[in-house]
Amino acid sequence: MSGDPARVFIVAPTPFSRAGLRSMLESVSEAGVGGAESGAGVLVVGEAGSLVEPVLPGADVVVVAGDEPLEEVARAVAEEGTQAILLFSEDDRSVHVLRELAPRGWGVVSPDAPPEELSAAIAAVAQGLVVLPRTLTGRLLRGPAAVDEVDEPAEPLTAREREVLGLLGRGLSNKMIARDLRISEHTVKFHVSSVYAKLGAASRTEAVSLGARLGLISL
Repeated sequence: MSGDPARVFIVAPTPFSRAGLRSMLESVSEAGVGGAESGAGVLVVGEAGSLVEPVLPGADVVVVAGDEPLEEVARAVAEEGTQAILLFSEDDRSVHVLRELAPRGWGVVSPDAPPEELSAAIAAVAQGLVVLPRTLTGRLLRGPAAVDEVDEPAEPLTAREREVLGLLGRGLSNKMIARDLRISEHTVKFHVSSVYAKLGAASRTEAVSLGARLGLISL
């Protein structure tokens, strides 16, 4: 029914951040932002620090705080195939992960977004739409020419490291990469660490973004 609240599952790394998100979402619902007739309203149905299994089938939207758990959440949501994803972030490096793996609607909102913007974003992604902040949309529309230049790594990636980076860009886990390349998972971890070091990346998302901007892989 159009007047039903969007059922939300929260993923955030710490109990403090999960409590903060729950409080914010519940305040949106209690305030009735948008009005019942527009289908606004939020019902929090669960929360977790990370996901190793597909999220609750009863959730319409998975709200993620922080970029680090995004890849595992996106893979879990892709396996379930029924939820939308809304990420709290101001970093455009996570957009390709959402675009590639989110099976339904997806979006990014600023951590400072007001309640009415948050409510509208949840309702939009729940209906299969894509939501991006104005500043982020502007950067993406301007294309690669508007992105800050990235220095070439001091030490070039080996052929194997580029293969691993390409598979990271496809959202594969270390175990899946090991199976695809027919090498051990321990060797994959070694290559991933080497890629991080050479590119100066702190996460998979950052490594893939830097690799794409350097022309090492295509997304």
